[in-house]
This record gives sequence, C-alpha cells and structure tokens, in this order.
Amino acid sequence: MSAEESLPTSDPAPPSHPFVTADDHTSLLNVVGWFSVVVIVMTVLTRLGTRWAKSRTVGLDDGAIITSTIFAIAQTVAVSMGVNNGLGRSAGNETDAQLIAQQKSIYAFTIFFILGQFFAKLSIISFVIALTPFRSHQAMSRGLIAMTCIWMLASVFGFAFQCDLPDTWKFVRHKCADRVAFYTFVESYNIVLDTALSLLPSVIIFGLQIDAQRKVITIIFFMSRLLVVAASLAQFGVIYSRKKDPFLSWTFALLIMIIQTLSIVTACGPYLKPFLDSVNSGLMGNDDIRRRQGGTGFFMGGRKDLAKSCQQDEESELRTFTQHQISGESQTFHTVQVSSVPSRDGEEWEAGSQSSRAHIIRQTTTYRVSSETCE
Repeated sequence: MSAEESLPTSDPAPPSHPFVTADDHTSLLNVVGWFSVVVIVMTVLTRLGTRWAKSRTVGLDDGAIITSTIFAIAQTVAVSMGVNNGLGRSAGNETDAQLIAQQKSIYAFTIFFILGQFFAKLSIISFVIALTPFRSHQAMSRGLIAMTCIWMLASVFGFAFQCDLPDTWKFVRHKCADRVAFYTFVESYNIVLDTALSLLPSVIIFGLQIDAQRKVITIIFFMSRLLVVAASLAQFGVIYSRKKDPFLSWTFALLIMIIQTLSIVTACGPYLKPFLDSVNSGLMGNDDIRRRQGGTGFFMGGRKDLAKSCQQDEESELRTFTQHQISGESQTFHTVQVSSVPSRDGEEWEAGSQSSRAHIIRQTTTYRVSSETCE
C-alpha cells in the first residue's frame, strides 16, 4: 500500500452560503432591521440621559420620541415576520400561505412606519416651539403640527383601507386603490414636512447673534434631517423602477427601515450633549423657563404663561434690607425696599427670554428703589 493510499480522505467542504444573493436578501433585511433598532434605542437613551443630566426633567417631546421608538421596533418585528415567510426572496417561489403572511407584514409595517414618523416629527416641532419666544415662529411651528396631524390621519386611513373589506391587507389579486399613486402622495407630503423641519429651526438659529462656529454646528444638526428627504427620494426611484409590485420588493422594506432610523436619530440630534454645549451661552434659556413651568409641550400658553411666570418672579424678588447705624447712644434705622418693575407693552418677553427683539441674547431687569430713614 502506498503512502498516498494510506492517508485518510476528507469529505469536501460544504458550499458556503453567501450573505446576499441575487435571489435572496432576507439576511440583509434582518441584519439592517435589528441593527437599526440598536442604533435608535442607543440614540434615544443618550438623548434622555443628556436631558435628565442637564435639567432633571422629562417633557412631552421625550414621550413622543419614546413612542416613535416603540413603533420603530414594532415595524422591525413586522418586517422580520415577513422575512420568515419569504420577503426578500425572488417572487414566485413562495407558497400561498407565505404570500398571505408577506402581505400582512407589509400592511402592518407600513402603518407602523407612518406612526413612527409622526411622533418623531412632533418631538422636533415641540423643541422648535420651546426654542424661540417669537409668536410668529411659534405660529409656524403649530401650523406644522396641524399639517403633520393631517398627514398622519390621511396616511394611516389610506393604508388601513387600501383594499376592499374584509381583507384590507390583501393587495395581490384583489381589488385595491392605486397604491403606488397613494404612496407617492404620502411620501411627497412627508418630504415637504421634513424639509420644513430642516429649514425653520435653521432660520431661527441663523437670526441669533451667537458665535459663528456654534451657529454652524447648531444649523448642521437641524439640516441633517435632509438625509431623511434623500432616503425618501430614493424610495421613489425604487417604486417607479420596478415593473412588478414594488411593495413586495426587498428594497422597499429596506428603505422603510432606513427612513425610520434617520428620522428618529435626527430628531434626537438637538438634545445630544455637543449641541447643548454649543448653545450653552444662552440659547436654551427660554426652553429652561418653559420646563420650569411644567415641561416642554406642544401647545404651550406662550406669551400669557410666560408673563404669569415673570409676575411670580417679581413677587419673589421683593426684599427689604435694614441697616443699623449706631452713633453714641442714638440708633438710626435705614430701610431700603427693592422690587422689580413689571415691563410694559409686551416686554415681559425680554425678562423671561435671553433673545431680544433685535435677536441679541441679553436679559434686562429694572428695579424700583425706595428709601426711608427712621431716627
């Protein structure tokens, strides 16, 4: 027996299964989806921790971003359920039961996507309302809230009842509305909202007299939301480039998760520590005042509530100082009363805000001093 014949022969190695193939993108969807969840959760926890360390408060905007995170997680769970039933593989090889499961998955994660986007937008709009004392800016912000609510209601209703009852989730070989046209409307509206949420805060920051470097950093945080717009435009390219149903494609599900992740992460950007440090010179003063009144809210009383707060501060600033001067056997009492003077013609904003009508960060307080000597 030769030496070669005595050597044991090993079985050939099994062929490796590539991460992604031309016909199978299920692994990609699962990895991207759950990695996005980790990024979202870590970003939101960082935001909440930074906010708590700075102000020891949690506002309604924090509740909105937490709700958005919950819907993002539910969206990823729905995508994973579709992946387990063949979503991400080439169409035509799935069973009837798998096709039904895929349609239910797409139905669910599309609605979760809209709700997650909605609460992320509310979070950043509420921050903008707290950022500026000017009524015109607050009116525009509340207008954005109204537009966002209309977008959410129309989108959820449209996707929930896209096809005939009772199987509204069934869009394959079933009578439905023009789903591509409706999604085009929804995403176009979404692009307009995200563009406004990038530009409005940037305009407010640009008008303030703060250090140029800090101004640029702050504007970059808000303009980063244009990444959401870019991802939404890419979604249009996917939808209109496919001859088959685009909603059954793996690229549609992938971009849905990317858009959701970018939306939540960019909504958390202004709360992260580098941003707070960059505006520590006084930009956040108005927000701190509002938080002391009960947290950042969506529909705050604005000028009226702040005037009430200033009035309470004026009452608390009333002080009486007594000086005793002893000369020989006589004793002189000198009393000085100091109180702050309430401002007129709407100037209470100047006492409560660090941003003046000239957009100069300053704070002015006027005192009335009365003196009385008793011997």
